[in-house]
Amino acid sequence: MNHSSVKRRAFSSVTLAAGIWLGLYGSTPGLAQTSNETVSEQSFVTWKSPATLHHFAGKDKGDLSIDANGIEFRQPKGEPMKIPYVEVQTFELESHSLTVKTYRNRKIGLGVAQYRFDLVQTVPPSVAAELASYVRKPSQNSVPDPDSQAVTVAAHHRTVRGGTNGVLRFHEGGIDYVSSASGDSRSWRWADLQTVSAPDPYHLLVFGYRDNYTFDLKEILPQSLYYRSVDSIDAHNPAKFGPELRRKHLNSSEKHGPGVGNE
Repeated sequence: MNHSSVKRRAFSSVTLAAGIWLGLYGSTPGLAQTSNETVSEQSFVTWKSPATLHHFAGKDKGDLSIDANGIEFRQPKGEPMKIPYVEVQTFELESHSLTVKTYRNRKIGLGVAQYRFDLVQTVPPSVAAELASYVRKPSQNSVPDPDSQAVTVAAHHRTVRGGTNGVLRFHEGGIDYVSSASGDSRSWRWADLQTVSAPDPYHLLVFGYRDNYTFDLKEILPQSLYYRSVDSIDAHNPAKFGPELRRKHLNSSEKHGPGVGNE
């Protein structure tokens, strides 16, 4: 076999591997999510559901809508309540429930205003992802998309009552845990995560700004997947590192270390 043939085959292999990685994670961890957010701003279709707003005095029935401008609750009588995304500190979302914590002060002066809505319609994963991308700040999204393209690892979420079984999904926008157990699934954007830790090949600790999960892994976590996740988290949390410290961290993350499976 001549040298030119070897070079052609090597180049083809590198191109294929790069294509698979780029297709799943994007060309640069710091740019992939930004690009997706730009696209979503152009395609976010208004989602609506009958809803019940709970408050100190009782509850009100109306209609909740989520679109590119924010969250709005309309009642049969009175002015609609509008919450632009810039006023949202964080939110907790489940398939039929949305709790929004805002920067607004309560009228009676007892802290900031928080609103809890019970929803009749099931929140689609696409709407949950759009809401998280528009709020941008760390949130708690319990509606992952189980059908999006991802690398999967079977896992057990350890809890005080025993735990749940499901699948960890590593994808372009972050990490999901998908379980059939009610209320235990999670979707973390890279910006929702502080860090991840793999003390050995069969355990993964996920530290989010809103919640932490401990996973017993049923399959070995690939070393490259772990370090790419660490780098993606850092790329979407630039405030954690200055330029020099971040460069040193990214360089060190490329080295082999304990805790994850060698490939």
